Amino acid sequence: MKNLSLTYCTNVHPLGDWESWSGIIGRFGPAVRDGLGWPEMPLGLWFPASLVEEMNRDPRGSRERLKNLLAAQKLSAFTCNAFPYGNFHDKSVKTKVYKPDWTTPERLAYTVACARLLSAVLPAGSEGSVSTLPLGWRIGWSEDHSRQAADNLCAFAKEARALEEMDGRTLRLGLEPEPGCAIETIGQVLTFWSEHLRPAAQRHGLTQTDLSRFLGICYDTCHQAVQFEDPIDVLDRLRVNDIPVVKMQLSSALEFRPDPDRASLDLRRAFVEERFLHQTRIKTPDGIISFDDLPEALDSAPAELWARPWRTHFHLPIGAKAMLNSEAVGTTRDDMLKAYAHAVAKRQCRHFEVETYTWSVLPEAHRPADDAALARCLTEEIRFIEAHTPVGMPINGVARKDAA
Repeated sequence: MKNLSLTYCTNVHPLGDWESWSGIIGRFGPAVRDGLGWPEMPLGLWFPASLVEEMNRDPRGSRERLKNLLAAQKLSAFTCNAFPYGNFHDKSVKTKVYKPDWTTPERLAYTVACARLLSAVLPAGSEGSVSTLPLGWRIGWSEDHSRQAADNLCAFAKEARALEEMDGRTLRLGLEPEPGCAIETIGQVLTFWSEHLRPAAQRHGLTQTDLSRFLGICYDTCHQAVQFEDPIDVLDRLRVNDIPVVKMQLSSALEFRPDPDRASLDLRRAFVEERFLHQTRIKTPDGIISFDDLPEALDSAPAELWARPWRTHFHLPIGAKAMLNSEAVGTTRDDMLKAYAHAVAKRQCRHFEVETYTWSVLPEAHRPADDAALARCLTEEIRFIEAHTPVGMPINGVARKDAA
């Protein structure tokens, strides 16, 4: 592997129409670039569906404005997060983030549009990654839904193949397993590929080479840690089953230490907030106990489950090993670092995106005070990953020279 691509995901920002999108990107991109001392700053792009609709009214002009903005600010892009569809910064997002799902033409059209926008800013002959939701929310999901989703994913692959034939740029889509969704574990990934996606590819005239070239997994280190899945095991099973990791999202989950006396109740409640869903998993000798949101776990988990470790879907600052109280509240930073090191060592992935989007809903003690502080936090997160990258391994074309 000659080069790693590393960035942060701009879904951390409340992006809207082109005027607000370009203003925020034009402010934070250069601030993080200058903080890192990089000559050019790649960004993990996020386009709200309303902005995609606005840009589709003048596709050629919109692509030119996008390219000109990035070039003027010494910015670039290699990846796009097409998981959140609408306003990711509404007062309450929760399960709305999983709509529309992959059974719908809206999800396909939105994802293709995001891929085309990313393709427009990629250098000739290069590769871009696009991440998306793992089909949909599990409640109400059926085998028929999986078959419909597989058909739509194959339609995306055909669009990506046509884009590559037209301009030489390869766009790869990664499904992002997430707790509570139709695909949340490595076992469900393997089942979907074998029972639905590979048969659908045959039906749609796609070769297995096409499938591996254009479709894969976005490995989110927070999500898999919440499931208590070992990152090395997951990555190895993906490799053995020829399922590519097109992108890795670097993030840490919330981990509550065993507390049979429930003394940490107030500390745990400090992470309850109304915008995002915080799926919670509790590890027991008999398996994993699941709750769809942290308040549900706090209110209904029986006493014996408080004596077990809890993990919660809450993207935390990746450098943090603990939050608020180190004896009661930890993070899954070690799982994230293990996944990153293994993926780099095995040359299994080269697109990496820091995805801490929760700065505005963290407990007050951990929130940035203003935009300048947020830019510093984003810079520090990328520096943290730099420091855990092998010396001599180029990041965005520049090799690290100091010791980790």
